Formats: sequence, C-alpha cells, structure tokens
Amino acid sequence: MKKLQHFLRTTQGKVIAGLVAIFVALFAYYFYAVSNGQVKDVEEVVITDTDHVRGALDGKVTLVEFADFQCPACGAYEPLIRKVLADNPTTLKIVFRHFPLTQIHQNALIAAKATEAAGVQGKFWEMHDILFDKQKDWSLGLNARDFLVGYAKTLGLDEVKFSADLNSSTIEKKILAEYQEGAKLGVNGTPSFFINGKKIENPQSPEAFNELIKQATK
Repeated sequence: MKKLQHFLRTTQGKVIAGLVAIFVALFAYYFYAVSNGQVKDVEEVVITDTDHVRGALDGKVTLVEFADFQCPACGAYEPLIRKVLADNPTTLKIVFRHFPLTQIHQNALIAAKATEAAGVQGKFWEMHDILFDKQKDWSLGLNARDFLVGYAKTLGLDEVKFSADLNSSTIEKKILAEYQEGAKLGVNGTPSFFINGKKIENPQSPEAFNELIKQATK
C-alpha cells in the first residue's frame, strides 16, 4: 500500500492516474449515452417516410445512394444502378439522398430542388431520371432553371407550382438535412452507397453490385 501511495505521488504516477480517470469517465458517459439512445452506429442509415424509394418496397436489401445531379460520376453510375435494379426486382429497393457539391457544381442545388419540386406533384423519380439522362444539356449552362422548367412541362407538371416550389425554403431545408446526414455518415464524395445501412466501396460493375446484394440477402 505504501509503495502504491509513493508511486501515485510521482509525476509519472499522477499522469497515469489522470489518464485512467479520464478513460473511466469517458467509458461511463458512453455507456450512459448508449443506454439512453444518445449514441448510434455512425454507419447506420435510417429510412424515413420522407425518403424517395423505388424498387421492391418490401425487399430484403436497401441500397441508399447519396448523389449530386451535376456530378459526372453520378451520371456515369446511373445506368449501372438501373441495371442492378432490373436484375433484382423482388429483393432490392433504392433510396435516393441529396448530396449536392455546391462548391464545385453551381447547378447542383437547383437540380436537387427540381426533383423535390417534381416530387411534390408525384414525379420525383421521373425528374430524377431526366436530369441524369440529360445531364450534359443542363448542368454547365447559366440557364439551368430554364431547362428544369422545360422538363417539368415535359412531365406534365403544373409549371406555376413547380416554379414556386423551386424557391421553397422547406425543400431547401430537406436537401440540406440530407447533406448534413450524409456528412455525419462519412460521405465525402459522390456517388456514395450504403447497403442495409452499411457504407460500401463503390462497385465497378453490375456483377460486383449484384454480388454484394446477394450477400446481403443471406
């Protein structure tokens, strides 16, 4: 006992004792936070009623994509995603989340708003598909809004309402919230994918994607 007391009086002993105390305190707080639901798995993606979903709504596999409509890589991945969805019609559902990289893509935010404005009228996925199919047409111009309104007309949307919803603060807040959630989940580029809540390395082919989906059904 005397030896222990002497050790704790030394500088080294005090440092070690302090570190142990900090570790114990942090562990105690973490245990308390987990017990009270304050700490969640940072890799977990929670699907909500406000999400846009397509595919097998009751499928065993959920693929969440964080993407930017002006991102060339996202555009390049889109045919692959559609192929994978077609290959897994009864097991796969896809959820789209906004992650506009506004620092480098000047039209990313208004494009995201356009899909949400179309979604108000029940045409989110239709606008989603047009924006990726025609990405080279609208993405680099100064008149992106004109293109978007034109696409709304093509989809048979109420153009006045669509134009008003492009300026909706509610829509902008939803997009920002999805971006912030993506950042918390470790998304730092687009596209980024999660399968059943877990972040994955981007597959380079439909076959590689299908293999991951197959594994997720086991």
